[in-house]
Amino acid sequence: MEPASLHESEILKACRTLFGAGVSLDRHFLAYLQPSGAKTAYRKRAKETHPDRFVGDDRMQRRQAERFHDLTRALDLLTGFFKQREKGLWPAPGGTLAPHRPTRTARRQPNSPKYPAGPLQGRTYEIGLFLYSHGLITYKALIEALVWQRSQRPSIGETARHWGWLDDLHVRTIASHRSLNRRFGEKAVELGLLTPFQVRTLLHYQRTRHQRLGRYFVDRGYLSNAQIDQLAQQMREHNARVKASAPR
Repeated sequence: MEPASLHESEILKACRTLFGAGVSLDRHFLAYLQPSGAKTAYRKRAKETHPDRFVGDDRMQRRQAERFHDLTRALDLLTGFFKQREKGLWPAPGGTLAPHRPTRTARRQPNSPKYPAGPLQGRTYEIGLFLYSHGLITYKALIEALVWQRSQRPSIGETARHWGWLDDLHVRTIASHRSLNRRFGEKAVELGLLTPFQVRTLLHYQRTRHQRLGRYFVDRGYLSNAQIDQLAQQMREHNARVKASAPR
């Protein structure tokens, strides 16, 4: 399916097929969803529903074949979505959004199996993806943590208005300005309503207004403070090695 033909309701339905009913689907989930997360969910579901597991039970095999087809179509839809998003063509005009329904994050018990983990890639990491790559949190928990962190910080439009750099009309003009793949600050500079220095100042202020992501996983019982500190140090060492080995 061509990316331009996708509708947001289709993408949300595909996410529900892959990630199940326990995931809260909204604008933030689509913003943070990555191809690796979709493929991991697909592989997990595919193992559970593959028709070859039900040889000898024709009725169940047909039912599972339908489910497997739905999974494959869901992954195809999300692949088209990722291409569309990469080209700056998302959100699609006229798309609808499912309402945000907060869900309680289930805690991982100390003796329960780890979530799927793989070797670290030759790239730098931030703490959320680092924990996910180590199999210590689910992709769902990563998304919810990022939404939690993001919800704490004010928008740069609100801050600029509070500081007297913009008024209500300016904020509405910037928000409604159609410029593909541009963020609020970039559009404000493009329209001449903020300077690049003002935008950098606003972004710096915004980053100081939210707690560190590791706090989310400590408060919800995934890890202790000591474990987060140790893992953060391992992440910094890994990132330093990657940067040191990068070609100059």
